[in-house]
Amino acid sequence: MAHNAIRFGRLTRPSGAMLMVPMDHGISMGPVPGISPPGPTMAAVAAHATCFTLHKGLVRHAAEHARDTGILLHLSASTDLSPDPHDKRLVATVDEAVRLGCDGVSTHLNLGSRTEADQIAAVGAVSTACQEYGMPHVAMVYPRGPAIKDPFAPPLVAHAARLAAELGADVAKVPFTGSAATFRDVVTGAGIPVIVAGGPRTDDVPTFLTMLRAARRAGAAGVSVGRNVFQADDPGAVMRDIAKLFP
Repeated sequence: MAHNAIRFGRLTRPSGAMLMVPMDHGISMGPVPGISPPGPTMAAVAAHATCFTLHKGLVRHAAEHARDTGILLHLSASTDLSPDPHDKRLVATVDEAVRLGCDGVSTHLNLGSRTEADQIAAVGAVSTACQEYGMPHVAMVYPRGPAIKDPFAPPLVAHAARLAAELGADVAKVPFTGSAATFRDVVTGAGIPVIVAGGPRTDDVPTFLTMLRAARRAGAAGVSVGRNVFQADDPGAVMRDIAKLFP
């Protein structure tokens, strides 16, 4: 592996499972409940989460609340108010991640977007920089754009995961395809660990956990759950239940 095993180990459980809580929503959505401020949620879920994903302005909050939890510096950004919210741009560097003491980086690429070519070039360049530092790289790739009719279509999600691998990422983060059978093909086709995105906020926690259970059966290496953790009535309890699925 190109990444540093010590850094990667701080992002995962000993089994290799990655339990990520992304808290990068402030740029795209503004000061959403649950991460405004982020400290209380970090403290509540740190016992079971293996890593947080943060933009560089929030990394300083992590030292106090998540001393034993890994940090991924998120490098990509756009806002929901943009003429093209799918146009992700790099707003931080791997060098900054090193200086801030982060354990890895994450990027966002929208497959099928109008600026797909630019995003592919940017994510590829990040992978090159990560290789120089031995820095783990999680690429979140989603089918999104004018021609995408079903962003959960198994062939598209499989393409997204494989794209992450081909660009040199260590882990692919993609949406769930709806069944263990179809998601198994995504995992097999990627050739790198695949973690499943938690998706939009839902009040139906049992159904949500059933989805994660199916992803685990399909071979998912972990989860990335944001709003369904930090906007839950009891974030620590939800994170504990998720951790039971990925021992």
